[in-house]
Amino acid sequence: VGCLRRLSYLVARQRLTALVSILIATVMLLLGEEVAIDMTFFDAGWVSQTVPVVVEAIGESVVIEFNFISDSSPDAFSGLSIDNVRMALP
Repeated sequence: VGCLRRLSYLVARQRLTALVSILIATVMLLLGEEVAIDMTFFDAGWVSQTVPVVVEAIGESVVIEFNFISDSSPDAFSGLSIDNVRMALP
């Protein structure tokens, strides 16, 4: 099983939803399950998370999709910043 390593992100507001999905690039079909990013805290620093990737992704061209859903609050800080994304075999 592969994994996304060093998925670093900043959480900017509570009551938000964020998901990571791995899709087959040629047909945009989901490989495995969507993985939720913990959005239950407010943090000013980077957080690292490892996301499992199914073995069927090996050898495929894939799209890493980040889906962020806001709680419709009017503040300017709602969001998700993503940095240092890489795929690797354990």
